[in-house]
Amino acid sequence: MKILVTGAAGMIGSHLVKSLKKRGYKVIGLDIREAEEVFVCDLGKKEKLEKIVKNKKMDRIIHLAALAHAVSGKKYTRKMYEYSNIECAKNVFNVARDNKIPVLFISTVDVFGFQKGIVDTQTECRPITIYGKTKYEAEQLLRNSGANYTIFRLSPVYSEDEKRDIQKRIYLRYPNWAYQIGKNTQYEVLHLDKAIEEMIKWCGSKPKNEIRIIKDEQPMNSVDYIEKEKTLGKAKHVVKIPRWLATLGYVVLRITGKNKYTFLLNKAINPLRSE
Repeated sequence: MKILVTGAAGMIGSHLVKSLKKRGYKVIGLDIREAEEVFVCDLGKKEKLEKIVKNKKMDRIIHLAALAHAVSGKKYTRKMYEYSNIECAKNVFNVARDNKIPVLFISTVDVFGFQKGIVDTQTECRPITIYGKTKYEAEQLLRNSGANYTIFRLSPVYSEDEKRDIQKRIYLRYPNWAYQIGKNTQYEVLHLDKAIEEMIKWCGSKPKNEIRIIKDEQPMNSVDYIEKEKTLGKAKHVVKIPRWLATLGYVVLRITGKNKYTFLLNKAINPLRSE
């Protein structure tokens, strides 16, 4: 079976390509960046993408390529998000439909936005960030495209070498200043190995039009994580913030219009819970 993986040079994509090959799959990796065993392809150029898919006779497509949250020193415009996460995704979905190839779209739990209570795939999405909004719009495009689709909404992904999504939920300033809201907070996260295993399972199963939330079986406990960090010489100082005070800070930020910080603070106070 031949699998096309977009975003093959990214953290998830690069590991996925290696794992698929170890399982005996033939893999074609695409990315905007140069990397070992990866074809450089701008997914906004539909003709080039279609040519690759037809010439290589692909059986499945896993669409990972996306513009996610900006890292330090980088700024992304709305136009950049819309091009990468909507326009490029639309081309992938349409090529999949036209060639009758099942497609797995890797989305995010950020599409849920602010939620109270436990969410599931039937919960109305109210994305807040431009990343969440563009990923949700891409989901809608795929569902209406006529392609055979599966959507994975991933919880924040981490590995032993890459823990930025965890660190921002634990640290005020990495690696010495940690914070703890209330007595304890549990966060739903996703280990890279489990994410890849779920994608490989999809390759070997009969595809069906569905949406799934992918997360670790057990949530991450903030107190336990901080204690583990201390044994490694990190988290030397822990700022304990009463939950009422954090909630008050959130309300003040909302009133003053500093929406850049409200979503992050809300994640810390009321982390997403899903079935």
